[in-house]
Amino acid sequence: MAWENAAARAHSLELTVKELESFSYAVSHDLRAPLRHINGYLSILAQDFECHLPEEARHLLERSRQATRDMSRLIDDMLELAKVNRIKLKSDMVNLSALARGAMERLAEGDPGRSVEVVIADGLYVQGDKALLTQLMWNLLENAWKYTSTRDNPKIEVGRIIVDDQLVIFIKDNGVGFDRKYKENLFVAFQRLHGREFEGNGIGLATVKRIIDRHEGKIWAESEKGQGSIFFFVLP
Repeated sequence: MAWENAAARAHSLELTVKELESFSYAVSHDLRAPLRHINGYLSILAQDFECHLPEEARHLLERSRQATRDMSRLIDDMLELAKVNRIKLKSDMVNLSALARGAMERLAEGDPGRSVEVVIADGLYVQGDKALLTQLMWNLLENAWKYTSTRDNPKIEVGRIIVDDQLVIFIKDNGVGFDRKYKENLFVAFQRLHGREFEGNGIGLATVKRIIDRHEGKIWAESEKGQGSIFFFVLP
């Protein structure tokens, strides 16, 4: 009887979580259209009426446009987070080295003024869903790219170590790092360990954790404030 009650509660909880995820996905999706309209109207004001606006009004207009861009990214990230549990996993042999190089190329193209030393080990093969692992590598490397932006000689490394006969993948950077006493909050949605000097909303690493959980793997991070960070993950 106790086992049946526990199973029933677990099933009820699973249904509730799925309903909340569906609600989050629907709300986030439906917010896109009105937000595009708001941003469009603000752009028209900025382009057609800028010369008629006082300096303070132009400043407020630009802050409003930035707020819509931030909200648009938040919606995209929320949709990405919700989508992780909606995708049916397809297990293949995936070349993480190639995914890492592709992500770094995209990051460099989007920020051509930066020079970053990048070291990516060859032959990092794992079993998993390629689409989700592509998102995982992008989120982790985008994170490293962002938090090395204030360094004079930024470096990002992707490699492997073997621990107890198990392959462990790592992404290491020499960025600003984080206070290790807060690392339990690292993978919690909307939890930020840095100030507004760095863009972000705390969803990227939550998405990474959810991808790892779906693969029944493990992820953790080590860091010292001002000494860079290293993320480790294991896939079964």
